[in-house]
Amino acid sequence: MEAQGKPEKNRLEIVPMEAAHIPQIAAIEREAFSEPWSEQAFSDALSLNYAYFYAACINGQVAGYCGVYLAADEGEITNVATAGAYRRRHIAEQMLKTLINEAKTRGVARLFLEVRASNAPAIRLYEKIGFQNCGVRRNFYKNPVEDALLMRYK
Repeated sequence: MEAQGKPEKNRLEIVPMEAAHIPQIAAIEREAFSEPWSEQAFSDALSLNYAYFYAACINGQVAGYCGVYLAADEGEITNVATAGAYRRRHIAEQMLKTLINEAKTRGVARLFLEVRASNAPAIRLYEKIGFQNCGVRRNFYKNPVEDALLMRYK
C-alpha cells in the first residue's frame, strides 16, 4: 500500500533475475553454501533458454534468489537461498511458489531438488509447499560430505 504517494517500505518483489542482481546474489550464495556458484556461473545461467531464475528484492536490495533448469516436462531447482538478514520472513516460500507457478505455465509436470539431509528448516519448507522425499543421493555434498535428499513436486 502507498501512503500519500510514497512507495511502501520493505515491499517484497519477486522479479526475473537480471545481470545487475548477480553481485548481490553471488554474495548470498557465498554466505549460504560451502561450494558456491561464481558470478560467471549465474551470468551463464541467465543466457540459457531452458533456465530461469528469480530475485527477491526489498527496497532495491536482493534478499534471496532461486532458479531452475528445464528439460522436457521436468525441472531441476538448482539454487534457493535467502540472505541471513532476511531469513524467517517466508521469502524462500514466496520465491518457490512463483517459480512453481511459472514452471506450470511452461508445461512442467514435475520439479526436483536436492537438499542436505541435515537441513531441517529447508526440508520443512519444501514439504509445506508440496515436495515429497523420493530418494537419497549418498555423499552428494562436499565440505562437509553429506547425503542429499532428493525431493519431487507433483
